[in-house]
Amino acid sequence: MKNIYLCGFMGSGKSAIGRLISKRQGLKHIDSDREIEKLKDMKIPEIFKKYGENYFRKLETDFLKSLKDSENLVISTGGGMMINKENAKIAKSNGIIVLLEIPFDLCWERIKNSNRPLVVNNKKDKIKTIYDERQKMYRLNANIAVSNDKSSSLCANKIISLIKFREKIGN
Repeated sequence: MKNIYLCGFMGSGKSAIGRLISKRQGLKHIDSDREIEKLKDMKIPEIFKKYGENYFRKLETDFLKSLKDSENLVISTGGGMMINKENAKIAKSNGIIVLLEIPFDLCWERIKNSNRPLVVNNKKDKIKTIYDERQKMYRLNANIAVSNDKSSSLCANKIISLIKFREKIGN
């Protein structure tokens, strides 16, 4: 099976959905942010503070390149990973990109008290602007879009069904 790359804005449920899909399908789950943190032995906010966002984005691309020969993985990507065309191209070369869509207000409720660099350094209206800009890029780069505004379990089941259908029709 090709890899499944979950993308979407911060708080869209990528990690939770990734764990559910991997458990239900017997696949390995990888959280890109956690893997980068292990690699650098630093938390994401520390990486941003010490090295900057551009450095972190390069780490994301390097991480994706390291998966180019892998299969049977569910990868929960960082919120900014799939807005990069190069990253989307790498992911599509050995997998399918699934966008988890979530209304901004629900997303904001999930992230507003977090220590995520974009949240800490910006007000709600700026986060909404970033959200709107990223949604456009996510939609351009994703193969499938699924709403995750209700039940994570239902969302995971829908993704599994859609991917099985795509495989059945050879897409």
